[in-house]
Order: sequence, then C-alpha cells, then structure tokens
Amino acid sequence: MTRLWRKHQSISVLLNDRDEPMAFTWQGRRHKTEQITRQWRTDIDWWRVRVWRSNFKLCTDTGLLVIIYQDLLTGEWFLNRLYD
Repeated sequence: MTRLWRKHQSISVLLNDRDEPMAFTWQGRRHKTEQITRQWRTDIDWWRVRVWRSNFKLCTDTGLLVIIYQDLLTGEWFLNRLYD
C-alpha cells in the first residue's frame, strides 16, 4: 500500500441477493466487483468493545484489489485496505 489515504473510509455499497458487494462507491467513483477472492467474519473483543465485521477481499472492474467490510453492529461499510 503506497497510496496516501485515510484507512477505514466510509463507503456506499450495492449488495446482491446473497448480501455480497456487487459494487461500491469510493471517492466519488463507482467500482464494480469482478471477483470476490476471500470472505470472512471477524468477531473479537466481545468482552470489551466488540468488533464484529463481515470482510470481503475483492477485485474491481477498475483494477483495484481491496478489502472492504461491513460493521455488523452499525451496518456501515468501510474501505479497510487498498493494494496497488
């Protein structure tokens, strides 16, 4: 990751009928999902401040490889990691 950007940026996501991201909008540009390469859930620190997420590592039609996640406590989506 060499681009300068703020980690955990809020994004808007369009979901398919299996609740997987079909596309997301980041920095005013729409990125369509070409392939989901990995999907996993994170549920940690439930005894303190719970972190509960649904994570997706995916490739986009614009050439990005990213990790996005949905905070399952709030329903918000975030861009977590951008590979270049």
